[in-house]
Amino acid sequence: MTVTIKDVAREAGVATSTVSRTLKDSPLISEDTKVKVRHAMQKLGYTPNFAAQNLANKSTQTIGVILPVATMGNPAQNPLFLEMIQEIGVVCNEQKYMISLATGKTMAELKESVRLMHQRKLVDGFILLYSEAKDPIRKFLHDEKIPYALLGKPDVYENETIYIDNDNRLSGKSATDCLIHHGHERIGFVGLTPSQMVDKERYKGYSDALRDANLTVHPELYFETPTDFMAFQEFLEETKPTGLVVGDDRLALRVLQYLQLDQYKVPDDISLISFNNSVFATLSHPFLTTIDIHVQELARQAAALLIRQLHEPSALLPKMIVPHEVIERETVMRVRGE
Repeated sequence: MTVTIKDVAREAGVATSTVSRTLKDSPLISEDTKVKVRHAMQKLGYTPNFAAQNLANKSTQTIGVILPVATMGNPAQNPLFLEMIQEIGVVCNEQKYMISLATGKTMAELKESVRLMHQRKLVDGFILLYSEAKDPIRKFLHDEKIPYALLGKPDVYENETIYIDNDNRLSGKSATDCLIHHGHERIGFVGLTPSQMVDKERYKGYSDALRDANLTVHPELYFETPTDFMAFQEFLEETKPTGLVVGDDRLALRVLQYLQLDQYKVPDDISLISFNNSVFATLSHPFLTTIDIHVQELARQAAALLIRQLHEPSALLPKMIVPHEVIERETVMRVRGE
């Protein structure tokens, strides 16, 4: 026979409302009474029906975390996203929330996952771990008026979005300035994908730094298709760059491997700086000079701001910029005289 809240109340000698308030750890109930109620629950083997409570409260106490569609391997295996999820989990645990992941191999799969989580009332809101231009997921969340926080800068709905980001234009400039300060003049930019907002902003910063120094701005390069590799090889042969700004640490490892296979030495022949200061930065040889975006702070703030919005839906939608930091290691050196 299923033990009910009435059975617990009878065993503890209190009202059912007292049991309900004890389950919510209400300050209106004395500690002695809470102990008595919890003892009765344990004795009877009572398990609270959180699903029913959430339905009554119109809250699931769960945050959906949306991972990007895979572009370079499984995003769930990317240490950067794992670190974000872990930090979001820390904040959610503190606030008595759980997290649920939304993933998909295609954009259609991902959108369906998000739609079902919302339709079945499995989550109160979402955190997107990425920002892409013309993203159908964000459009769906916006159109359905679903609370969400964005890690990155939005391309649309900026005034209607909680977002937490770095100043990516400034970080792109900082990375390029680092190379310029080491005497580099022929500097290329290798991006992640054309659709990512973070890429667009960092490339603008790269361009700002080169224009400020009266140096040539080169078109953005990518590392996705055979055509991209041909364009990169052509850039190496024709421009003979001495420095490269690369979209993130994982991509930097691929670029580093490509250069080494092509008999280029890093940093002797080509210096390289990337972004994120992830675990990959110290898995390579040489260690990567990189921009620390303080991913832990980004993730924590995303969770905290979304939960605050869920509790105060009429409050202004906050935006937050987290500062970055240049971490100098071994892949940037002063350019040799030519």
